[in-house]
Amino acid sequence: MNDIFRKYFYNRIRAFATIIIMKKTAERIETMLTQKIHTIDELLQFMNGLYEKHGARLWYRGEENAALTLVPSIQRSRRRLDVERYITNDFYIRARQILDNPPAKHNYAAWVSLMQHYGLPTRMLDWSESPLIAAFFATETYRTTPDTDAGVWVLAPHLLNEKEGFGRCIYPIDADTTQEMLLPAFKHNHHNPELVDRILACSSTENNLRMYSQHSNFTVHNSLQRLEEICDENMLYKIIIPCDRKKYFIDSLRVFGITEGSVYPDLDHISSDLRDSYGI
Repeated sequence: MNDIFRKYFYNRIRAFATIIIMKKTAERIETMLTQKIHTIDELLQFMNGLYEKHGARLWYRGEENAALTLVPSIQRSRRRLDVERYITNDFYIRARQILDNPPAKHNYAAWVSLMQHYGLPTRMLDWSESPLIAAFFATETYRTTPDTDAGVWVLAPHLLNEKEGFGRCIYPIDADTTQEMLLPAFKHNHHNPELVDRILACSSTENNLRMYSQHSNFTVHNSLQRLEEICDENMLYKIIIPCDRKKYFIDSLRVFGITEGSVYPDLDHISSDLRDSYGI
């Protein structure tokens, strides 16, 4: 009977603690600076204010749905997490058979970047150093999501790394620390206890035209927490683009040279870009 009571009170205390943590997280997210914008000018004015505040480069992530949270694709279902190592190793085996110049065997960052590039779920989130490119990603599906507000997240990566214990340095994606964080995606029971439950902001170094065109960077997620649960109001911001303004943004971004063909520099997207340009 005593064991039953101990278990009961333990579960009650644990549930109470969880409620408190969730409440504090919700309060922190509520205080996050959120800005609704309607024009390119408003976007640039908002970003200029943030740049003056931080005095350092910021990263941007466009989402076609403003309600989506900052969770990498591999963590969006239990099934994906369970098969992560199977996916990465199968991709490694098959890709090495057909690539003329595959990444080195133990360059885990390069392999995960390649997986990300071809649409496989990974423990990384893409970011851009350009707010205009992020706005393009947020609004490019205006035809298929006409009733959904778009979102652009703004991250101060140096502050994230400082909070996570990495200092203010932005590591290259092929740095030893980043490679070690990605190792559990390939091998069982290879977890550095100092890197568990951490999120790291790192810069792309891959020789890839699309990544270069998109000014790509990444956050590597060894934590199952959403990024907005970890960051405070000085590290992460959210911009909302109303659904009825998405077509305006796509048209306006074309003036700045931000088009499907420039963001995705391959023949398929260049052809699609030309069809849109000439209305054919």
